[in-house]
Amino acid sequence: MINRFSKNKIYKVLVIFLIVFLLYLFPKKEEYSLNVKTVMDENKYHDIFLIDKNNMVAKTKIVTTSNSKEGLIKELVESLIVDGKYVDRVPNGFTQMLPSDTKILNINVNNNIIDLNFNNKLFDVKSCDERKVLESIIYTLTSIKDVQGVRILIDGKTLNKLPKTGELLDDVLNRKIGINKNYNIDDIKNITNVTIYYTSKFNDQIYYVPVTKYMNSNDNKIKIIIDQLTSRMSYNSNLISYLNSNLKLLDYSFNEDQLDLNFNQYLFDNEDNKKVLEEVIYSISYSVEDTLNVSNIKFFVNNKEIKK
Repeated sequence: MINRFSKNKIYKVLVIFLIVFLLYLFPKKEEYSLNVKTVMDENKYHDIFLIDKNNMVAKTKIVTTSNSKEGLIKELVESLIVDGKYVDRVPNGFTQMLPSDTKILNINVNNNIIDLNFNNKLFDVKSCDERKVLESIIYTLTSIKDVQGVRILIDGKTLNKLPKTGELLDDVLNRKIGINKNYNIDDIKNITNVTIYYTSKFNDQIYYVPVTKYMNSNDNKIKIIIDQLTSRMSYNSNLISYLNSNLKLLDYSFNEDQLDLNFNQYLFDNEDNKKVLEEVIYSISYSVEDTLNVSNIKFFVNNKEIKK
């Protein structure tokens, strides 16, 4: 009896020891808070301007991996080259504009100005596409933080005019060159320009298409932007604005680099839940930022701030 009891006791001790040993080898899976990032994601997204299905220069995003400014510049420009090394990153519905045999000879960044030296194949396109090549490069690179302008060189010589159309260019280019230009001018006096960001869609993916409009107007540019985005008339059926036609800009104010925009209740898509569509916020913000070089915009409805 005693012997059997002792054997049972020894057996239980061994089982417990084995369980403890296994727990030591294979510890309980550790739980992490959702706020703790346990895996570093190497991929980042950056704005890029590519050609959409309607042959317009459009704003979209691609994955980038470079950590230096020079590396990012090269990566973005190479992503603009037809059949280039990053062709697999181009979203569905978009194509590159730079000829396939375009080469970047060297890149230099000085005082937030990029000097970008290409071989002589950069504008080896139809004359009607020269502008798209230029717009694609300038708008993509000026989306990089702190970049104020781009100087394009061909085989070491500054580009002062487009080779086929002869359009004269400044030495340093920025978004003042305009994009997807549209003219509605009856008089050479009182000409103003604004860049309006409309939305377009490929499958279920919404993206933004900037259009620089030249027109006769004495109105201030903020009013023109809102009037254009709320207009029921569009010169291009492929471009959409989500702004309600009853939306009114009640007033606005500047405070250093901040712009406060105060609207009526039609800024809301649904007044009951006080919801503002993302497309409305972005269309207005992108348009104002490009036209007026404002970096911080706050939205109000009847003087009450709307949290984006």
